[in-house]
Amino acid sequence: MRIGVLGLGLGGATAAATLSRRGHEVVVFEQAPEIKEVGAGIASWPNSVRLLRRLGISDRLAEIGAVRRQREVLDQHGNWIGDFAGESSDGTPAYFFHRAELLSTISGLVPSDSVRLGRRCEAVEESPTSVRLRFSSGPDEEVDLLVGADGIRSVAQGAVVPPAPPVYSNLVAYRGLVPAEDTDSPILGRGGVWTNREKYFLAFPVSAGRQINFVGVTPTDGLPDESWFAEADKDDLRREFLDWDPVIMSVIDRVAGTFRWGLYFRSPLPRMVSNRIALLGDAAHPMLIHAGQGAGQAIEDAFALAVLLEGAKPEDVPDRLQEYERLRLPRATQVQLASRRNAQFLHHAFPLADGEQRPTGLFDPSWISEYDAEQEALRVDSKL
Repeated sequence: MRIGVLGLGLGGATAAATLSRRGHEVVVFEQAPEIKEVGAGIASWPNSVRLLRRLGISDRLAEIGAVRRQREVLDQHGNWIGDFAGESSDGTPAYFFHRAELLSTISGLVPSDSVRLGRRCEAVEESPTSVRLRFSSGPDEEVDLLVGADGIRSVAQGAVVPPAPPVYSNLVAYRGLVPAEDTDSPILGRGGVWTNREKYFLAFPVSAGRQINFVGVTPTDGLPDESWFAEADKDDLRREFLDWDPVIMSVIDRVAGTFRWGLYFRSPLPRMVSNRIALLGDAAHPMLIHAGQGAGQAIEDAFALAVLLEGAKPEDVPDRLQEYERLRLPRATQVQLASRRNAQFLHHAFPLADGEQRPTGLFDPSWISEYDAEQEALRVDSKL
């Protein structure tokens, strides 16, 4: 069966790797002219790490990652509030990664001759037996099944549900990296979160501890720049956290450059499949960064989809995709709402729906870490 994957981010790369290993002909269409990841650090919880290890890259994950153990939660002055645990009950660790290093590792598992770079998809047309993709340059392509892994502004999404713009959260995130050798605070080597319930600052090690990644999330008036991310002024970042724990300023002082990202989200979608299109990751359930699960849920999607499509013929696709949606939509929606709940707790500027109450604490993340998406899909598959 010929399967098209739209987008070569972390979710698309994982889908391409897992589907290829199960015997499908996979073709990946990526609009960028080269494989790269914009951004810096990513926290991978045990729910995604245990899946990635099954791709045979355990050693590489340990080489590029920094093990996440107890991550401390502090107030703006550095006083301890609580912490988050690292590994799960089965001993699977959590890691901090540099996104580019993790993407390079996963995309290296995708056959190079199956990747088409510089292919910007402009339209998706579905028929009873196939999906046709139209591009801004180059010929049309036809596949038996399309995996839409093309992000929050997904073209594929519009072929599954009525198109709607993402919602702005009233928040922006400053992101950047500093060399770990330039810092001397032990908490930076472990990872920490500082918050005053209006804004927060997160820092943790990546690249096997050689660099410190930071994210500073703050409320803002009005929409950010037209681009959802842009270079930022370091002085603006400094002003946001000027009177906070000196550890934070020690990071900001060493920043060579920083980016400012507008944070967008969507309410849960009613569907994530049509007859021959399966949405994955941010195309299906775009979520805020406040649960650290955007990439994790995309990886879960990829493994579940690959299990449910194993051995499938083109005529089996509609039924298999219905099973994928029945398995993944409730789980991803639950995580999506948990992410929004954390944002509502951490930022009073985050909008509430009519009648919605602001949460009084962060959610317990153990139910996310303990989940095994592949095993859940195998249970469904055994009944087909």
